[in-house]
Amino acid sequence: MLVYRYILSQVVKVFLGALGILFSVAGIVEWIKASGIISITDIDVLLLAMVPTATFVLPMALLFSVLIVLERLSSDSEIVALDACGVPRRAIYTPVMGFCIFCMVIHLGISTYLGPISLNKIKERLISDAPQKIYAFVEERDFETIFKGFIIYIEAVDRSSNELRGIYIESMGDPPAIITADKGSLSFSSPNIVMRLNNGSIFMNQGHTLRYITFDEYKFCIEAGLGRRLDIKTYETSTQSELQNMIRDRPHPRWIKEYHMRFAFPVLNLILGVIGITFGIRGPRSTHHAGFLIGVMTIFGYYMVFLFSDRLVKGAVMNSVLGAWLPNIVFTCMILVIWAFRRWR
Repeated sequence: MLVYRYILSQVVKVFLGALGILFSVAGIVEWIKASGIISITDIDVLLLAMVPTATFVLPMALLFSVLIVLERLSSDSEIVALDACGVPRRAIYTPVMGFCIFCMVIHLGISTYLGPISLNKIKERLISDAPQKIYAFVEERDFETIFKGFIIYIEAVDRSSNELRGIYIESMGDPPAIITADKGSLSFSSPNIVMRLNNGSIFMNQGHTLRYITFDEYKFCIEAGLGRRLDIKTYETSTQSELQNMIRDRPHPRWIKEYHMRFAFPVLNLILGVIGITFGIRGPRSTHHAGFLIGVMTIFGYYMVFLFSDRLVKGAVMNSVLGAWLPNIVFTCMILVIWAFRRWR
């Protein structure tokens, strides 16, 4: 029992440290990605973003903690000492795998319930606040479609003075119109976004009549469809029951893969635990820090297989369910081959 507690305490300590480092890095990345959209007052949005991020951070922290702890125990000859005292290897394996099961359960709850709910709250919050920060969504020299019914091209955006220069707008209304202006600005007047244009012209095609109008100032209200720009998909914000209903109405391959991926991804914690045990216990004179390299290679390999299966599912080459479970199948087969090779040797 003392050995169980000792191994578990070592793994948990390193796991919490790795978790803190990885969450800090993920938080900085999310902050940079959302710069201009969220400010220091939106810290709650950043904290909510850490919930779905945990689905990626948890397995990485688990793998590194198991590899680092077992590698340290091996290099310090503690594994040899335990063997010499007649302590069975299951005294090492049991607490490690028990902790992996605990992480798998937490991961399952996040991927199937807490993650989608957090993403939904983030999407609702950002969409409600986005009109007040509309300049963060406007790009220079690009055809923007974030405004409903309009395609907008802007030559230059001066965010310090909130001024737009070189504006070209194509209206999809009835009648269609082309609007150009030397400069303009956007302002938020609840519940609308007001566009103000200066020194421009309007060209309209009304059946057999063509109209050309020049203006010194022209103001009109527009509606922003910012959901797509936030890059949060509808199926990502749906819980398993909601996603199941969506699949029943329309069996989209991406939705089916997402549904099964939320069950397949947590199982990765068990596979990574086995990988950590397989490569973590080494000879006392083995190369130091090999566990870190193995962890990086494992994560990179899993990511490559994940991308490969995702492309096959999108190209309708592979079944969606198989695509969700393929990375786990590949790594399970890899572990079995390594065990068979070691047993044969």
